[in-house]
Amino acid sequence: MDIDILLKWGTPVGAVIVFLVGVYQWADARRTETAQKRFEQFHRAFEWVAGRTATGQLLVDTQQAMAIYELTHFPEYKDISIPIIDYYLEQSAGHDNSGLFRKALLHAKAKLEAAK
Repeated sequence: MDIDILLKWGTPVGAVIVFLVGVYQWADARRTETAQKRFEQFHRAFEWVAGRTATGQLLVDTQQAMAIYELTHFPEYKDISIPIIDYYLEQSAGHDNSGLFRKALLHAKAKLEAAK
């Protein structure tokens, strides 16, 4: 009698377990893929902050400022973003705070520091 119950319920329960493991693996792969894409976007933004594209093309300050604002969309990387922003703030210490590049740096730093 116990074998009958095992055979009756074992197969459906096993199928459900296999299905749930598959769903978990799919969701984990999607999370990993999404995290990788976000890091690539973050990395590309920092290339622009530095004033050059990946191919070495020089950027104007407007493009750099836009890239700095873009960093605020990646609060998960603020531990690296803030020190680099501080570096650029030191490099531009003698400049007017109303300049586009410096204004973007100050805004991004404040927003990232406030992010949880």
